[in-house]
Amino acid sequence: MTRWRRFERQGAAMEYWEIRQEGIRCFLRWGSDRTSGKASTTILDDEEQARRHAVRKVDDRLRKGFTEVEPRCDPAEAEAGTPVLELVSRAAGPHAPVPEFLPVDGFDQVFRCARTPDHPRGFFEYYVLREQGRSAVRFAVRAGSHQDAVVAGFLDFLCSRRDLAFAGRSHRKVALPDPVGPFGHALFCSPALGRAGAGHPATAARVATAFPVFDCEIGDEDPEVLVDARIHGHASLPFSDWGRQPHPAVDMRFDVQPSLYRPSPKFKAFRPADLQKLMDALPTAAPQSWLEVRSFRGATTRLRPDTTVSFADVWSFLI
Repeated sequence: MTRWRRFERQGAAMEYWEIRQEGIRCFLRWGSDRTSGKASTTILDDEEQARRHAVRKVDDRLRKGFTEVEPRCDPAEAEAGTPVLELVSRAAGPHAPVPEFLPVDGFDQVFRCARTPDHPRGFFEYYVLREQGRSAVRFAVRAGSHQDAVVAGFLDFLCSRRDLAFAGRSHRKVALPDPVGPFGHALFCSPALGRAGAGHPATAARVATAFPVFDCEIGDEDPEVLVDARIHGHASLPFSDWGRQPHPAVDMRFDVQPSLYRPSPKFKAFRPADLQKLMDALPTAAPQSWLEVRSFRGATTRLRPDTTVSFADVWSFLI
C-alpha cells in the first residue's frame, strides 16, 4: 500500500488535500481546520491510468497554491502490530455495543460476531485470522439466509486457503470442491477490492474478503475494474445473502438512440433492468443503433433494431 501525500494551503483557514494511489484506485481526502473533512475514491481501468490521474490531481493542487508537506501519522502504520479484531472492537461508536467475537467450534483462528441477528437486516460476521491475528479474511451472511452447516462447508474450504486473497492478485474465482448451499464457486478479493476494512482505516490493508458465488456472476478473465463494479457498484451482487438466486454478469456496450442512456463504447457492468430497457428501446431506435452484451464466459451477442430476439433468450445466454 502506497503512503498518503499531503498538501496544504494557508488562507483564511488552513486547507489540506491528501492523495494516495493503490493499484487502480486513487483515494482523496480534503478539508480545512474549520470544517469536517471529506473523502472520495476514483477507480480507473488500470494502474497506469490511475498513476496518470494522480499526477494530474497533484499538478492541479500545486497550480492552486498548495504546498506538499510531510503526511500525518497514518493509522495503518501506527497500529500495524495490533490484532485486527482488537481494532474492530475498539472502533465501535460511543453508543454502540462493543462487538463480541466468539471462536467458531471446530475451526482454528475463526471468530464470529452476531450483529442484531433478530433484525430483518441483521447478519453474522466471520473473520478467518492469519499472521497471529494481524490480518484476516472476512465475510458476512445475512441472518435470514444463515445456516450453520452451509457456513461450515465454506469455512472448511476457506481455512485451507486463507492466504489466497493476499497472494498478489486483486481477485480469484475458485471452483468449490463441493457445493456450498446453491453455490459452486468462491470469490477471493484483495483488501483493496473487497473493502472489508473500509470502516476501520487501521485494518484497511489487512482484511481481505471471500464469499461464495454462482459461476455466471464473475467471469474468469474479468479485470479488477469490472469485478469492483459487480460487487460494489449499481449492479452489485447481494453477496451477503446466501439464499439468493443467480445474478449473472450483465456487461454491455451500446449506442441506442433515442433512449434514456448515453452511448457506452466500452463494456461496463449494468443491471438486468438496464438491459431490458435498452432492448425495449432498440426496435424503434435509429437504424445505426446497436447493443452488445457479453456473458461471463467472454462470449458476446450483438443486437440491432431489426434483431428478433427476446429478453429471455438473452438472459439464457448470460447464464
